[in-house]
Amino acid sequence: MNLKKYYRHSWIVFFLFAVLLTPGTAKAQLPEKITTDIGQAFLNSDYNLLGNMLLSTLELDIDRSKGKFSKSQAQMILKDWFALNKPASYELKQEGKTSSSFYIIGFLYCDTGSYRIYMLLNETAGEMNIHFLSISKHDL
Repeated sequence: MNLKKYYRHSWIVFFLFAVLLTPGTAKAQLPEKITTDIGQAFLNSDYNLLGNMLLSTLELDIDRSKGKFSKSQAQMILKDWFALNKPASYELKQEGKTSSSFYIIGFLYCDTGSYRIYMLLNETAGEMNIHFLSISKHDL
């Protein structure tokens, strides 16, 4: 094999590895409707819409409510939280996939301050369900 062919083949192999190993080329993302619905639910204080996305039992970390709760208990906690915190805007910061769940990180700006939203979602029977939700005060 002559030297010219060797270098040409080397460049092809190098290019293939560079494309295949580039981070983010196969990034898994949530369906856009889910991220839009979640953003709208937070912006509109819509605990019912969020409730429709909750798993039957989930983990919450919202103010003094920490632990495992049923879907109906979680909806009541969200209802009470939204009664005390009126949203002005919501900003999706990041979304992605861990080894076992999808995640969303966002910021909710309310009349009482800024809050960091973190949630984990799993796909169950073709639907995305929230199995962990954290709302924590965020100092700018």
